[in-house]
Amino acid sequence: MRSLPETGFRARLMLAMLALVVLASGSVAAVLMYNLFEEEKARAQEQLDVAERVANEVIDARTDLLVSNLQIVSRDFGLKSAIASRDIPTITSALENHSARANADLAMIADDDGNLIANLADLENGAAMPFETLFRKARQDGSVSAVTRWRDQVLQVLMVPIEGGGLKAWLIAGFRLDDDFARLISDLTATEVVFQATDDENRILGASLPGPEQPTGAMASVAATTSGMHENSQFFMRSMSLEGIERTPVQVWLLKDRASALSRYYALILEMATVLAVVLAIASGVVLVTARTLGRPIFKLARFAQALGNDRHTAPPEIRVRGEPRILLRSLLTMRRSILEHEQRIEHAATHDTLTGLPNWRAIREQLQRYLDSGRKASVIAINLPDIKTINDMLGFRFGDETLVATALRLNGILLTPGELARTGGSQFMAILPSLDERSLQERLAWLKERIETSVEVFGSPIQIHVELAALGMPEQANTIDEVQRRLGLTLERASHSPKHIALYTPGGDEEHLREIQLIRDLSEAIRNRQLHLNYQPKVTMDTGSVVGVEALVRWHHPELGFISPEEFIPLAESSGQTLLLTELVMAMAAEDLRYWQSEGLDLKLAINLSALDLTNPGLPEKVQYYFQHLEGEMHRLTFEVTESAVMRDTGVALRTLENLRALGVTLSVDDFGTGHSSLAQLRQLPVQELKIDKSFVLNMDTEEQDQLIVKSTIDLAHGLQLRVCAEGIENHASWRMLRQWGCEQAQGFFMGRPMPAADLPDWAIRYEQWAREQGLSISGDTP
Repeated sequence: MRSLPETGFRARLMLAMLALVVLASGSVAAVLMYNLFEEEKARAQEQLDVAERVANEVIDARTDLLVSNLQIVSRDFGLKSAIASRDIPTITSALENHSARANADLAMIADDDGNLIANLADLENGAAMPFETLFRKARQDGSVSAVTRWRDQVLQVLMVPIEGGGLKAWLIAGFRLDDDFARLISDLTATEVVFQATDDENRILGASLPGPEQPTGAMASVAATTSGMHENSQFFMRSMSLEGIERTPVQVWLLKDRASALSRYYALILEMATVLAVVLAIASGVVLVTARTLGRPIFKLARFAQALGNDRHTAPPEIRVRGEPRILLRSLLTMRRSILEHEQRIEHAATHDTLTGLPNWRAIREQLQRYLDSGRKASVIAINLPDIKTINDMLGFRFGDETLVATALRLNGILLTPGELARTGGSQFMAILPSLDERSLQERLAWLKERIETSVEVFGSPIQIHVELAALGMPEQANTIDEVQRRLGLTLERASHSPKHIALYTPGGDEEHLREIQLIRDLSEAIRNRQLHLNYQPKVTMDTGSVVGVEALVRWHHPELGFISPEEFIPLAESSGQTLLLTELVMAMAAEDLRYWQSEGLDLKLAINLSALDLTNPGLPEKVQYYFQHLEGEMHRLTFEVTESAVMRDTGVALRTLENLRALGVTLSVDDFGTGHSSLAQLRQLPVQELKIDKSFVLNMDTEEQDQLIVKSTIDLAHGLQLRVCAEGIENHASWRMLRQWGCEQAQGFFMGRPMPAADLPDWAIRYEQWAREQGLSISGDTP
């Protein structure tokens, strides 16, 4: 843990006190600065308001002066005479003289109809004048002055009449809004002035300040109709509009330099910063003295609290200051006692079972690791109480818990080895015993089983429990914790199936388990990539000896492990939940083979085996329809074989699935009859049409009279239930003759044909026909 710096608390205390001083001083300063700033802004706005009024007056005065000058020109007798005589050169000369004296940028004379008489704008005389709207306004009002846009320029255009002696014409003059006019207004208003066009480009027409200093971006971002003062980092700004006819063609911006407007404000800020620095210096001295007085005992207590994190028995510091530091010290000491007690409880809970009080898996795991690290030999025993689940279900969890507690007490009393007995979870315990040889360990387990299975009284009722025991030697049979746990679990599983419910670890168990894991993993890939294949065993009708169908048998040749027996991988498919995919693959491949045989002229029925999981799949009938849609109307050629035990797994669901399959028209057969545990009453409820006698009763039937009795009785029973009979496992002619004599309808076995690939079946059928005649099986229906 990082050590606490000695000055840390004092520094933080000093900073806290200084922060209060700064916060108070800063708050007052902020309020003052805000009010001063707003006052200076108001002053700037007032100056801009005055500037706007002055600018309007300057513009109006200029307009009046220009109108007066034009009116003097319009009264010139020589000009009137030239206009009356249409002396264009004279008129043009007069216009040039008068426009030069007036500094006009545009000059033209038009008749009372608005047609040009003469102009200095290179326009065609006699054409209509370019300011039609202004002309209508001038004729209406007698004269006009307005700002308008013409030829990418913005001009102040004035129109005055020229009258006399029946003459009526109009004098038009235009004056650009340029830098000179902007400087004139700037000098009179003490602000900077910018004329800006209101077109899409926002061009600057004239300004009193150089181009690089013009705030064009700020002006463009403010709408032309926005009133009031605006600001950016350089200027306070205000806009005003010049009068136009249709719309305002130009904005006049009045700019007040921000730095000069706020100069007084900046000076006040500097003064206030100086005062604040002096206050902080004085406060720092006071705070430093106070922090030294209060900080040292707090720091000692902080160091003590920090040391408690590493050592709960650290000696407390000596605190001479009374008051809160003493109270804090007593609180820390009380906290230390509470932490020690709490840690002891946590440690016990982490390593002990809350129900039985025995050490748990974590504790015995550490004990096992100590044995392995030291190389000491020991015998490790796993104990399971399989009846606990039944007790919980029948009598309640309270009874189950008390039974576990009583068993734990009994085990603790029997073993008498503290810390080497643990409850590892659920109904399982684990114990470490001194190393014993195999015989002694077997005897010890038998003795332990006998002691544990003595009835125990729970809530006044005697409870008889059974126990399963497994053991291994350490380290010779397991030299890691993982191996101990895994191999004991496998051995305990074997003990659950042992008659004595006792098992010792035998080498090779791991390999078998790992093989199962590999097969489960690889089976998924084999199904997905169609690495399985089907063999078919013929089914022969006994009255004629002809081949009527085949049974599909799935086979797997593993790329590394070679041939895998169906008896090995089919249970693994069921336990790993891959049965539905496997069945779907079998149906897909079988349907393809069935179509192939049809193309070869073989009209065969097909039998497929279903598992218990298949019968709980409500979508199975739809899958059958999908894969065998080419058999529509001939679904009777399809047979599904189910075992008695598969139906009994979930009778209600299985019956519904079988009934739905039967509704499709398929044939249903009870496979391996005689090996299950179903009743005859249940057999009557199944919607089946065929009963298949298990081969275990048929293989030795020619020599075993008891098997003959069982088979004959089964055939009679099936016929009594209106069921067809198929016998599998026929390996000789004698068995064939007996089954045929007893009325068995179909036969299957090595005697007629072994399982074979689909491609071999057509050729085999030809050879079988010849062989059957030689054997006297009467292909043509003749009785042998």
